[in-house]
Amino acid sequence: MDRERYEDNAYWRKRYLELCYELGEIINEQQDKIISLTNENRRLKRENWRSEEHTSELQSHSFI
Repeated sequence: MDRERYEDNAYWRKRYLELCYELGEIINEQQDKIISLTNENRRLKRENWRSEEHTSELQSHSFI
């Protein structure tokens, strides 16, 4: 009985550890995606700001 219980516990400990590694990989992948999207968002904001700045310059020159 004790031997069976020990083997059962060992199985579940091993399975739990495997799940922890799998979840760690998933979390790392998601963090990489978040960083990538954050960088893309910053780039787009800069482009939008520059575009608006350029448009306002053109408008101010047209009124001169």
